[in-house]
Amino acid sequence: MKNILIPFDFSEVSKNALDYAVKFADKDPLINLFLLNITEEGADVNAIRENFKKIIKKYKKPLSPEIYTLVQTGELVSSIIQLQKELKVDIIMMGTRGANLEEENVATTTSRLVQEADLPVLVIPEKYKKFRLESIILSLGNEKIADRSPLYVLLDVSRKHKAQVHVLTIQQQEMAMGYSEDDESNETTLNYFLEMFYSHHTFHESEDIEAGILNYIKKNDMDMLAIMPKTHLPGDEASPGRLTRLLTLHSNVPLLVLD
Repeated sequence: MKNILIPFDFSEVSKNALDYAVKFADKDPLINLFLLNITEEGADVNAIRENFKKIIKKYKKPLSPEIYTLVQTGELVSSIIQLQKELKVDIIMMGTRGANLEEENVATTTSRLVQEADLPVLVIPEKYKKFRLESIILSLGNEKIADRSPLYVLLDVSRKHKAQVHVLTIQQQEMAMGYSEDDESNETTLNYFLEMFYSHHTFHESEDIEAGILNYIKKNDMDMLAIMPKTHLPGDEASPGRLTRLLTLHSNVPLLVLD
């Protein structure tokens, strides 16, 4: 993981995401942070660049990551797709204000980006001010993991911070005794790809999958939630992404969407 892209609009939400990203990359001289500001035609670009200088000045410390700034006009997702190729972006880190639990149909910029971007996105809630990365919960379904490649990103994050990965499966129906063939296959995959950082796999029963995940995070004081929205889908069928959108809006800890 070398290049991190951070959409930045000078709001407290984006400043919080930058602060998290700097701490995430701390003491790793190979990591570059790219701050991207999307502005309107005719905006004062020089003023934006001056504001950027003020923002990044506080992070000019020994062994801190290099921070580069980009100012562009256009649409956010298309700009990111273009920059992903030019800069070889490995992951996007983006802040979010979230939404109330009742606002299920709210579509924020962050939730749209998570759905449309074809690379990993780490979403940092506005109210998440601390930085601690010792334990990660990976939420999986019951089906066999079809695409294992996103696990490499999770391994990179775990290895960098020596974080243990707890795997959680929420089942809406009564749980059967023993592991199925798919469960056994997933255990083999997790042990192989996550190496020593794989802790254990927990199965819980809950009619509401989102509530089951969020309750587990709170009860076990987890530091990050990871999901793999497309790994359980046969072929190239697109996911409606409802659970991904809800977790983007409601998670109280950083959410790593592995794509």
